[in-house]
Amino acid sequence: MPVERRWLGLDRRTLLPALVVLVIAIVLRTVLPAIDQAVPVDNVIKAGERINLDGGLTVAAPAGWELTDGILVGANRVEPGAGSPSAAFTQGGVNVQIRVAPFAGGPDALLDQVSRNDAESDRPEFTVTGTRATLSAAGGLTGVAENYTTASDDGILAAYTVPDGRGVVIEVVGTRSQLAANAAPINAMLRSVDFQEQS
Repeated sequence: MPVERRWLGLDRRTLLPALVVLVIAIVLRTVLPAIDQAVPVDNVIKAGERINLDGGLTVAAPAGWELTDGILVGANRVEPGAGSPSAAFTQGGVNVQIRVAPFAGGPDALLDQVSRNDAESDRPEFTVTGTRATLSAAGGLTGVAENYTTASDDGILAAYTVPDGRGVVIEVVGTRSQLAANAAPINAMLRSVDFQEQS
Protein backbone atom coordinates (compact mmCIF):
# COMPACT_ATOMS: atom_id res chain seq x y z
CA MET A 1 0.00 0.00 0.00
CA PRO A 2 1.54 3.36 -0.99
CA VAL A 3 2.60 5.61 1.89
CA GLU A 4 0.27 8.43 0.77
CA ARG A 5 -2.74 6.12 1.31
CA ARG A 6 -1.75 5.12 4.85
CA TRP A 7 -2.60 6.77 8.13
CA LEU A 8 -1.24 5.21 11.32
CA GLY A 9 -0.66 2.07 9.31
CA LEU A 10 -4.29 1.89 8.11
CA ASP A 11 -5.60 2.22 4.58
CA ARG A 12 -7.23 5.68 4.39
CA ARG A 13 -9.94 4.32 2.05
CA THR A 14 -11.32 2.07 4.82
CA LEU A 15 -11.44 4.75 7.53
CA LEU A 16 -14.69 6.42 6.48
CA PRO A 17 -16.73 3.18 6.11
CA ALA A 18 -15.33 1.98 9.46
CA LEU A 19 -16.27 5.27 11.10
CA VAL A 20 -19.82 5.06 9.71
CA VAL A 21 -20.21 1.52 11.10
CA LEU A 22 -18.87 2.65 14.47
CA VAL A 23 -21.32 5.57 14.65
CA ILE A 24 -24.27 3.29 13.75
CA ALA A 25 -23.21 0.80 16.43
CA ILE A 26 -22.97 3.55 19.05
CA VAL A 27 -26.41 4.90 18.11
CA LEU A 28 -28.01 1.44 18.29
CA ARG A 29 -26.35 0.46 21.57
CA THR A 30 -26.51 3.71 23.54
CA VAL A 31 -28.49 6.55 21.98
CA LEU A 32 -31.69 4.66 21.08
CA PRO A 33 -31.96 2.85 24.45
CA ALA A 34 -31.38 6.19 26.21
CA ILE A 35 -34.19 7.82 24.21
CA ASP A 36 -36.44 4.83 24.89
CA GLN A 37 -35.82 5.13 28.63
CA ALA A 38 -36.43 8.89 28.57
CA VAL A 39 -39.87 8.63 26.94
CA PRO A 40 -42.63 8.26 29.55
CA VAL A 41 -44.69 5.10 29.26
CA ASP A 42 -48.48 5.00 29.38
CA ASN A 43 -49.31 1.58 30.79
CA VAL A 44 -46.88 0.83 33.59
CA ILE A 45 -47.39 -2.45 35.44
CA LYS A 46 -47.74 -2.03 39.21
CA ALA A 47 -46.34 -4.37 41.85
CA GLY A 48 -48.62 -7.37 42.36
CA GLU A 49 -50.54 -7.01 39.10
CA ARG A 50 -50.94 -10.16 37.07
CA ILE A 51 -51.67 -10.78 33.41
CA ASN A 52 -54.87 -12.71 32.72
CA LEU A 53 -54.14 -15.39 30.11
CA ASP A 54 -57.70 -16.74 30.44
CA GLY A 55 -59.17 -19.79 32.16
CA GLY A 56 -57.35 -19.22 35.49
CA LEU A 57 -53.90 -18.90 33.96
CA THR A 58 -51.92 -15.82 35.04
CA VAL A 59 -48.36 -14.47 35.02
CA ALA A 60 -46.96 -11.70 37.21
CA ALA A 61 -45.25 -9.16 35.02
CA PRO A 62 -42.33 -7.19 36.53
CA ALA A 63 -43.40 -3.97 38.26
CA GLY A 64 -42.45 -0.86 36.36
CA TRP A 65 -42.42 -2.52 32.97
CA GLU A 66 -44.72 -1.27 30.19
CA LEU A 67 -47.60 -3.49 29.16
CA THR A 68 -47.99 -3.30 25.37
CA ASP A 69 -50.48 -6.16 24.93
CA GLY A 70 -52.62 -8.15 27.33
CA ILE A 71 -55.16 -7.84 30.15
CA LEU A 72 -54.27 -7.22 33.78
CA VAL A 73 -56.11 -8.52 36.84
CA GLY A 74 -55.68 -7.44 40.43
CA ALA A 75 -53.08 -8.76 42.81
CA ASN A 76 -53.46 -12.35 44.02
CA ARG A 77 -56.81 -12.95 42.36
CA VAL A 78 -58.18 -14.12 39.07
CA GLU A 79 -61.23 -12.22 37.98
CA PRO A 80 -64.00 -13.99 36.12
CA GLY A 81 -64.25 -13.26 32.45
CA ALA A 82 -62.14 -13.78 29.43
CA GLY A 83 -58.46 -12.99 29.42
CA SER A 84 -56.22 -12.89 26.40
CA PRO A 85 -54.13 -15.76 25.00
CA SER A 86 -51.28 -13.35 24.35
CA ALA A 87 -49.43 -10.64 26.23
CA ALA A 88 -46.39 -8.46 25.74
CA PHE A 89 -44.41 -6.10 27.93
CA THR A 90 -41.11 -4.29 27.70
CA GLN A 91 -38.44 -2.51 29.71
CA GLY A 92 -35.08 -1.01 28.73
CA GLY A 93 -34.78 -2.82 25.42
CA VAL A 94 -35.96 -6.18 26.78
CA ASN A 95 -39.18 -7.45 25.20
CA VAL A 96 -41.34 -10.27 26.55
CA GLN A 97 -43.95 -12.06 24.46
CA ILE A 98 -46.36 -14.64 25.94
CA ARG A 99 -48.48 -16.94 23.80
CA VAL A 100 -51.03 -19.53 24.96
CA ALA A 101 -52.51 -22.22 22.70
CA PRO A 102 -53.87 -25.76 22.94
CA PHE A 103 -51.09 -28.33 23.39
CA ALA A 104 -51.36 -32.01 24.36
CA GLY A 105 -47.73 -32.86 25.23
CA GLY A 106 -45.38 -31.87 28.02
CA PRO A 107 -43.23 -28.75 28.37
CA ASP A 108 -40.15 -30.40 26.80
CA ALA A 109 -42.14 -31.33 23.70
CA LEU A 110 -43.55 -27.81 23.48
CA LEU A 111 -40.14 -26.19 23.77
CA ASP A 112 -38.72 -28.65 21.21
CA GLN A 113 -41.47 -27.65 18.79
CA VAL A 114 -40.98 -23.91 19.26
CA SER A 115 -37.18 -24.14 18.95
CA ARG A 116 -37.47 -26.32 15.84
CA ASN A 117 -39.92 -23.87 14.22
CA ASP A 118 -37.65 -20.92 14.99
CA ALA A 119 -34.59 -22.69 13.64
CA GLU A 120 -36.26 -23.92 10.45
CA SER A 121 -38.46 -21.05 9.40
CA ASP A 122 -38.64 -17.68 11.06
CA ARG A 123 -35.01 -17.27 12.05
CA PRO A 124 -32.57 -19.63 10.30
CA GLU A 125 -29.68 -18.19 12.37
CA PHE A 126 -31.47 -19.27 15.57
CA THR A 127 -29.11 -21.35 17.77
CA VAL A 128 -29.85 -22.81 21.20
CA THR A 129 -27.04 -22.15 23.69
CA GLY A 130 -26.32 -23.84 27.01
CA THR A 131 -28.40 -26.56 28.58
CA ARG A 132 -32.14 -26.73 29.12
CA ALA A 133 -33.22 -25.84 32.67
CA THR A 134 -36.25 -26.87 34.67
CA LEU A 135 -38.46 -24.10 36.04
CA SER A 136 -40.62 -24.61 39.11
CA ALA A 137 -43.31 -21.97 39.11
CA ALA A 138 -44.89 -20.59 42.25
CA GLY A 139 -48.26 -21.97 41.17
CA GLY A 140 -47.04 -25.57 41.11
CA LEU A 141 -46.51 -25.83 37.37
CA THR A 142 -43.21 -27.14 36.06
CA GLY A 143 -41.71 -25.76 32.88
CA VAL A 144 -38.46 -25.74 30.96
CA ALA A 145 -36.31 -22.94 29.56
CA GLU A 146 -33.28 -22.52 27.37
CA ASN A 147 -31.21 -19.62 26.06
CA TYR A 148 -30.70 -18.90 22.39
CA THR A 149 -28.83 -16.52 20.17
CA THR A 150 -29.52 -15.12 16.71
CA ALA A 151 -27.62 -12.81 14.40
CA SER A 152 -29.28 -9.75 15.95
CA ASP A 153 -30.05 -10.54 19.60
CA ASP A 154 -30.14 -13.07 22.42
CA GLY A 155 -33.12 -14.52 24.19
CA ILE A 156 -34.76 -17.00 26.51
CA LEU A 157 -37.53 -19.41 25.56
CA ALA A 158 -39.64 -20.96 28.31
CA ALA A 159 -42.51 -23.43 27.99
CA TYR A 160 -45.16 -24.65 30.42
CA THR A 161 -48.08 -26.97 29.87
CA VAL A 162 -51.32 -26.54 31.79
CA PRO A 163 -53.52 -29.43 33.09
CA ASP A 164 -56.44 -28.16 30.97
CA GLY A 165 -54.59 -28.92 27.73
CA ARG A 166 -52.95 -25.60 26.98
CA GLY A 167 -49.32 -24.70 26.43
CA VAL A 168 -47.64 -21.44 27.43
CA VAL A 169 -44.58 -20.10 25.63
CA ILE A 170 -42.72 -17.12 27.06
CA GLU A 171 -40.03 -15.50 24.94
CA VAL A 172 -37.67 -12.86 26.33
CA VAL A 173 -35.57 -10.96 23.78
CA GLY A 174 -32.74 -8.46 24.23
CA THR A 175 -29.02 -8.08 23.98
CA ARG A 176 -26.85 -10.20 26.26
CA SER A 177 -26.11 -7.21 28.50
CA GLN A 178 -29.79 -6.19 28.69
CA LEU A 179 -30.82 -9.70 29.67
CA ALA A 180 -28.09 -9.86 32.31
CA ALA A 181 -29.12 -6.48 33.75
CA ASN A 182 -32.74 -7.68 34.07
CA ALA A 183 -32.00 -11.25 35.15
CA ALA A 184 -33.78 -11.00 38.51
CA PRO A 185 -37.17 -9.68 37.28
CA ILE A 186 -37.06 -12.01 34.26
CA ASN A 187 -36.43 -15.02 36.49
CA ALA A 188 -39.20 -13.98 38.88
CA MET A 189 -41.62 -13.51 35.97
CA LEU A 190 -40.79 -16.94 34.51
CA ARG A 191 -41.44 -18.55 37.90
CA SER A 192 -44.71 -16.68 38.47
CA VAL A 193 -46.83 -18.72 36.06
CA ASP A 194 -49.93 -19.82 37.96
CA PHE A 195 -53.01 -21.85 37.12
CA GLN A 196 -56.17 -21.89 39.24
CA GLU A 197 -58.97 -24.09 38.00
CA GLN A 198 -62.17 -22.14 37.40
CA SER A 199 -65.45 -23.46 38.82
